[in-house]
Amino acid sequence: MQTVTEKISKIRILKESELGEIAPFQIIDEKGKLAQEYNVDVALGKNMYETMVFTRVFDEKAINLSTLREVGVYAPHSGQEATQVGSVFALGKEDWLVPMYRDNAAMIAKGIPVDMILQHLSGDEFGMQIPENVHMLPFSISVGTQIPHAAGLAYAQKIRKTDAIVYVSTGEGGTSKADFHEGLNFAAAEGVPLILGVQNNEYAISTPNGKETASRTFAQKAVAYGVEGILVDGNDVFAVYEATKYAAQRARLLSKPTLIEFVTYRYRMHTTAELVSAKKRKQEEVDAWKLKDPIIRLERYLVENGIVEDSYKQNVLAKAQERMRESVALFRAKSTPDPSNMFRYMYSEMTPRLREQLREAFGKKEEQNISAVASELLDLSRRSGPKLNMRNSLNSALHQIMQHDERVVMYGEDVGFNGGVFQVTKGLQERFGDERVFDTPLAELSLAGVFVGLSIGGLIPIAEIQFDGFTPPAFDQIITHVSRMRNRSRGRYGIRGVIRFPFGGGVSGLEHHSDSPEVYFAATPGIKVVAPSNPYDAKGLLIASVKDGNPVIFMEPKKLYDTPKVEVPEEEFEIPLRKANIMKEGNDVTIVTYGYMVYPLLEASSNYSADVIDLRTLSPIDAWRPFASRLKKQGGS
Repeated sequence: MQTVTEKISKIRILKESELGEIAPFQIIDEKGKLAQEYNVDVALGKNMYETMVFTRVFDEKAINLSTLREVGVYAPHSGQEATQVGSVFALGKEDWLVPMYRDNAAMIAKGIPVDMILQHLSGDEFGMQIPENVHMLPFSISVGTQIPHAAGLAYAQKIRKTDAIVYVSTGEGGTSKADFHEGLNFAAAEGVPLILGVQNNEYAISTPNGKETASRTFAQKAVAYGVEGILVDGNDVFAVYEATKYAAQRARLLSKPTLIEFVTYRYRMHTTAELVSAKKRKQEEVDAWKLKDPIIRLERYLVENGIVEDSYKQNVLAKAQERMRESVALFRAKSTPDPSNMFRYMYSEMTPRLREQLREAFGKKEEQNISAVASELLDLSRRSGPKLNMRNSLNSALHQIMQHDERVVMYGEDVGFNGGVFQVTKGLQERFGDERVFDTPLAELSLAGVFVGLSIGGLIPIAEIQFDGFTPPAFDQIITHVSRMRNRSRGRYGIRGVIRFPFGGGVSGLEHHSDSPEVYFAATPGIKVVAPSNPYDAKGLLIASVKDGNPVIFMEPKKLYDTPKVEVPEEEFEIPLRKANIMKEGNDVTIVTYGYMVYPLLEASSNYSADVIDLRTLSPIDAWRPFASRLKKQGGS
């Protein structure tokens, strides 16, 4: 007799020629009958049924609350309960869920309090301050962008040997995004314990599958990445459960990803912000899918096999409605969010500028001693050491950082065996191994997206993008997720680590090899931006950036990689971020600069009485530095 696992293995999508013979994996058919021999776990079946009933009640109430403007835009999931509940029930408590915006049932099944989901939908980010005992990321609004996060989080489980796996979901529309391709490709290339569930509900808003892809299934997309693809009846909760459990075993034992397509249907509108997508469907199509309803299907099986009586259904519904009433009451009892919180969760500590804005906007003040700040900024003691150029100074810093903190991982394009195109990572892989120093596919978007998951997974990532002009593909992940995750989760997930790349011109580089994209990053709250101007600063600033509790964009002036050598201490040392350096003092004018431009401006100001200030940290900017020398002369007054 074949086991369920053996049967699942026979419906893997291997090649196009097999598709005509393969139907979605199914255990209970549309009439509630067993489609194959299967030992039903009665307790599990009842638990999943009760959860699905409640999540449908939740869905209807959330739509109502959105209509009444008690919550904002809401994405209904009715019809997709089995795909979400069945997959989460197959996970262990320590396994991670990385949801999309429609995964309301999945989040409830994972254990997120219902009142918190409503709180978040009302615009209060504290609703996604995930409880400590729930392994879940805040759900992603941007389609598909959570997939690289999940891949990075799965890599962190692998390297930390936690035995946990990661389940991430997206809709079929998400498979068209670059995030899907780069995230799945990374997961496959690195061999991480990941399950990617595609909830194929037939429409991306109103775009049907035929306009979304030329592939006959979404599961077959797995073939191109060298991972298993499984096609599953997404309205059969037992089939969903067994397929996910099978994929979880592969992930846990073999550290290999699996792509599962769940064929299902969304009854309602895409979101409550628009109604057209649901109204334009043919009624006979909707009616046909309602005959396959996941809740009714399981209900029929339970009743017809004498497992439950009709009264059970009424009791389950009544309990679900009562639970929903209690959850709404808890939600309505929550206090109005304090708008000043917009300043409190952008960085691990509030910057001086944010403190000033907080005071200006709300009259609230956090004390800071200006004299003490000025005194600290002026305390710059140099220590002796060997003479190094910038590339070797950075290399020294990376070696020491990785030696002293085993959580630090270095990754990017050619950073391993090759040591990076500028040799900044030379020798790291030989010393620390290919799990902590690893090459990645040529995909800047996934570099930044994986960064999120690695950090949440307990590692301190250092990512290298080869050139400044290749950062735009990573903008979405950096600006939408890296910079916002702390605020989005109200401090629950504080992303930290460093994204490095060479920048600037003066080296006769081609287009995309001589860019200066710092203005984009410096204008983005939630990240810090650093640009050293000399080997001494480069080492101290890089070490400080890795130890900082925030994500840092570390920009290395490529024209200065081979600068004349200066003395750099052998030991590990830090130059605090947001601490500018007065290179020259004067009385007539103050010149503020950074990176390579420090040198031509020093030369240009040689005949003037000028302050020349090297910012070092471009964001948050050192607002005190232009006045520091004057404060010191005046005794700190």
